[in-house]
Amino acid sequence: MKRIFLSLAAVALLSTACDDNDPKPTDPPDAGGTDVDCPNPPHYTENVTACQPAATDYQPRNATANNSTTDAWPACISDENTYSPIDPNISTVARVAAFDEIATKLWKGGKVPTAQEFVETYDLYTQPEGIGSRVQRREDVHYPAAPNGGRCRDEGVPATAPDRCVGPAKLLPIITDAFTRGGKGEAPRVQAARIEAALLWFFYVSPLSEVMSCGSAPKDCDSAWAYYTGGTARGEPKGLARYVRELAPETHERAYDAALAVRCWRNLDNESGTAANTELQLRARNQYDKALLRGTALILRQRLTELTCGNEEGSQARMAFINTLGPFFDRAVREINPPKADVLKAEVAKTNAEDVDVDAAVAALDAVFPCP
Repeated sequence: MKRIFLSLAAVALLSTACDDNDPKPTDPPDAGGTDVDCPNPPHYTENVTACQPAATDYQPRNATANNSTTDAWPACISDENTYSPIDPNISTVARVAAFDEIATKLWKGGKVPTAQEFVETYDLYTQPEGIGSRVQRREDVHYPAAPNGGRCRDEGVPATAPDRCVGPAKLLPIITDAFTRGGKGEAPRVQAARIEAALLWFFYVSPLSEVMSCGSAPKDCDSAWAYYTGGTARGEPKGLARYVRELAPETHERAYDAALAVRCWRNLDNESGTAANTELQLRARNQYDKALLRGTALILRQRLTELTCGNEEGSQARMAFINTLGPFFDRAVREINPPKADVLKAEVAKTNAEDVDVDAAVAALDAVFPCP
């Protein structure tokens, strides 16, 4: 069987199957852009030879190569190994492009951004229907919904369910504070690193949220794909997908497989109306989550290994990145291995780079997320 919005001027005043024929990147991993003060960072080489996909996983690369007969999914629109949009107008593509532009202006290559660049990128972040508009309402679907049917975008609701309402309750305060401080010229690399880390977590939770809302709004499946890929083909990733592919090519491929699984589910499940097959929906979401979580964990892993590379300013920025992104992993790590969660929690909370036991933190991540 087969198959609020503010101007920054105002803010500144506020105070797997491992075979794959797709080409791999030939340059060294460069997630986030190689820092000028750390031109030869520790090199991570992905090895997933011991990894196998789950029996229920959608496998478009293998399935296509074998006449669509090698996985447990019925034939569907994704079997050609490309994404077919439900609605050609995918607004999420512009948000990912904005993220990449923000990255170029604020942190890529280890640059030291100016106060004016924080002003310019805040305007980009807060443009109508832009990233900021979605941060303000983003939910983490791993947690129970807000009580009494509350929506995270509504006033007062985030405080009642801060884990679920991760965007307004947790990410927004970090991002706003970092833009505020950066706009004042305060520790610019540190503030840029905080923004980068918070937005990367936003781009991790967003595809999964869109998978769930796609059950009633089919075009949200397009956003589930685009929040990870930037709306691109496998070999031309943008946004989070670029980070992941540069570090771990097979993890990227598995994440792309899972994005196609989401589209396959919706193609099979009353594509133009309300979905009913929640089992298939959750199967696709879980496949996506596993790959996305490993990919994001590898970004954290890389920053840990680079922690003391280069000058003090660079180390402080990496520490800020780790302090921002690291705590968000506690839920996932604790569900799998509580002792490793305790280790990771302790290390990512440290504020002095020299005090961090990098080997222990890396070992915890490697033990919990061995496969995409």
